[in-house]
Amino acid sequence: MAISKENLWGIGLMLVGVALAVVGKLLGAICGIAGLGIIIWAQFQKPKLSKDDRSTFVLEVEGSQSLSSELSDWKFLLTHVGTRTIRYVQLSRTRSEIGAYEIVFKEIPVMTAGQKISVSYEVIPRREDDRYNKRRTTLWDFAKDHAGERGHTYLWYDIPIHYCDIDDSIRDGEIVGVCFDLDKQILKTEGAEHWRKNNYRAMFGKN
Repeated sequence: MAISKENLWGIGLMLVGVALAVVGKLLGAICGIAGLGIIIWAQFQKPKLSKDDRSTFVLEVEGSQSLSSELSDWKFLLTHVGTRTIRYVQLSRTRSEIGAYEIVFKEIPVMTAGQKISVSYEVIPRREDDRYNKRRTTLWDFAKDHAGERGHTYLWYDIPIHYCDIDDSIRDGEIVGVCFDLDKQILKTEGAEHWRKNNYRAMFGKN
C-alpha cells in the first residue's frame, strides 16, 4: 500500500518531535546534574572555620543612676573580640527568675573586629494584665521578679549569643553574664566567668 506524501511528512514530523523530546530530557538531566555539582563545589570553596575560630564577646554595663530611679541610664556594651567582621549578632532573650519579664535585645547588623557597641534593649512584661494596661516596665521590675531563695542580693543571668560568620553559617558565641545587685541597685558583669564555673560545679559536681 502506497503512503501518501502527506502521511510521510506527518510521520517524519512525529519522529522529529519524539527525538527532540528525548534530547530535551537528556539535556535537562545533564543541566540538573551540572547545577548540583556546581552547588556542591561552591560549598567546598567556602572558608572552613574551626572551633578555635569562633568569635568571642565581652559584655560590660554602664550607668550612674540607681536601677529604681526614673532617671536610670544603664546600658549594655558588647565588644567583639575577634579578627573578622561578623553579622547579625543577637543576644538571646533573657527571662527574669519568676518569668514575669523579659529583656529583649535588638539585633546588631554588623560588628567589625574589636568593635564595642551599645546594644539597644527593651524590658517587656509577659503578664497579660501588664501588656493590656501598657505598663512601662524597667530593669528594676526585672530585677525584683525573683523568688528570694538564693540567700543573697546578687542575681546572675546568662545570655547566649548567636551570630552569622564569614561562611554564612549561624554560630554560637560565648555565653556572657550580667549581675543584678539588688542591694546597691546596680548592674555589673565583673566576675561573671567565676560565677558561672562555681554555679556549674554546684549543679553538676564537676571541676
